[in-house]
Amino acid sequence: MQDYIRTLRMLNSTGTSYLDNISYMYYLYDSLGRLTLQGEYTGKNPSSSPTVLVQSYYDGYGFVGGTGLPTGQFTKDTSGYGRGSLTGSAVTVFGSSTKIYKAFYYDIKGRMTKSVQNNLLSGYDITSTVYTFSDKPSGVTHTHTASGKTTRTEVYTYTYDHADRISKVQHSLGSTSITLYDATYDNFGRLLTKQYHGTSINKLTYAYNLRSWLTGISGTCFTQNVYYNTGVGTAKYNGNISSMTWKSGNESTVRGYKFTYDGLSRLMNATYGETAGINTNTNRFSENVTAYDKNGNIKTLQRYGQTAASSYGLIDNLTYTLNGNQLTRVDDAVTASAYNGGFEFKDGVKQANEYVYDANGNLTKDLNKGISDITYNVLNLPTGVTFASGGFIQYGYTADGIKRRMMYKEADGSGNLVPTVYCCNVVYENGVAKLLLTEEGYVTLSDKKYHYYLQDHQGNNRVVLSSSGAVEEANHYYPFGGVFASSGNVQPYKYNGKEYDGKKGLNLYDYGARMYDAALGRFTTVDPSAENYFNTSLYAYCGNNPINRIDLDGLLLARILIYKVL
Repeated sequence: MQDYIRTLRMLNSTGTSYLDNISYMYYLYDSLGRLTLQGEYTGKNPSSSPTVLVQSYYDGYGFVGGTGLPTGQFTKDTSGYGRGSLTGSAVTVFGSSTKIYKAFYYDIKGRMTKSVQNNLLSGYDITSTVYTFSDKPSGVTHTHTASGKTTRTEVYTYTYDHADRISKVQHSLGSTSITLYDATYDNFGRLLTKQYHGTSINKLTYAYNLRSWLTGISGTCFTQNVYYNTGVGTAKYNGNISSMTWKSGNESTVRGYKFTYDGLSRLMNATYGETAGINTNTNRFSENVTAYDKNGNIKTLQRYGQTAASSYGLIDNLTYTLNGNQLTRVDDAVTASAYNGGFEFKDGVKQANEYVYDANGNLTKDLNKGISDITYNVLNLPTGVTFASGGFIQYGYTADGIKRRMMYKEADGSGNLVPTVYCCNVVYENGVAKLLLTEEGYVTLSDKKYHYYLQDHQGNNRVVLSSSGAVEEANHYYPFGGVFASSGNVQPYKYNGKEYDGKKGLNLYDYGARMYDAALGRFTTVDPSAENYFNTSLYAYCGNNPINRIDLDGLLLARILIYKVL
């Protein structure tokens, strides 16, 4: 349910389950039409129990020192450069009295030069930016503090070529300074080479066709060839990929898939094979959708995998039972399991209503995974996952939809909670700063060593390299995102570069706005941007074309032509 005022700005919208207890989101605007308050109330009377979730400030800094915002790192700027711009906000952490306060500062040209925000560890994250004459950042400094923890300062320095394209990115952390990557371009302005950590060992070269579609990535530790109207697959002239091959890590094996689609460009068959001809060891890791319903929901799916030390075969033969677009049951017709705990669908129960949803279309039970309850906040983001075994996972989001904290408890009776806290790009695990995420990978903070992602055409993290070029992790993916083979498991960011949560068998990718189940090829909640994709299921992943498209954040799918433009 959504109401609009005459100027077509949203006034309120139904948030939590309106069948149980009507809850509304309200939005208030200033005289210039700028959103100033966003909140929640229950019942038809907005003044009965309003809760402010997001408060936004414009033009000046009178809010500093008031409305609960602490002084110290937050200062008042009297230059007047913030006039007409967002200068601050106060964002509620769901399930807590804590707020994340932010202040934004600008120069005479209206460019943001500094941002300050507090974090959940009683510290601050301060980012300052210096610009070139063409308004591109030449330097970005980020300082992170946390109570009782080491202060960390990182600096990005950007160098541009004659065409104002990034040619070098340098990164320093404390006294350590390195070249994150160097980039060159071809005569058409397309990314030609990318060299990590200043060494040719970590170099990738990109190739394109006449339409500037990516056709190849080549390097010492990762190569990929993408075919549209050429290669061993059935030629496609509409932009769909007909086949692809790749080689990852230290392997000598060339792996590949041949793809077929239906008339709506939905993936039907992904036939696996090895060697450049994709004709050796065929079907070892094939993934086939044998039927869709008229709403674009997968009805049947077959998946092949490793069944023993040297055997391969069908590991999933799934039949989906649906009520409208909602999945209610999945039956697996094969009893073979993936070898050594490998990726597959786990058919935990056989009964009606294995999957249950609330009135907003959010998945609340998944009995096949042993999940007895999932709760959500007003943004339809999960707040807790309870397992029948007794363990649970808790999530802490701010009202702007950013995940700030995750805690899980094992079912061992200890009651101990293991927290993960996200402070901008610094990730803490169990109170210890573990990772500093960079533009091209991450730094392990225990030893300050740099690690780099080698990505395919979709941004899937295929290989993790050390700064010296050693392969630390290599992943091979099914078309819908499951990892069918890997060496090493040193970090959680995998398919599409999204964080994979395998704790307690949850086995979901966090896309930001929604969680994705690669074993089923479906999201667990309704698309928040469903009005833009009315011709397909609200739970479908990438319009059922996971080869040629990616979902950026659970809200927007994008077609792949060139994966990354600098």
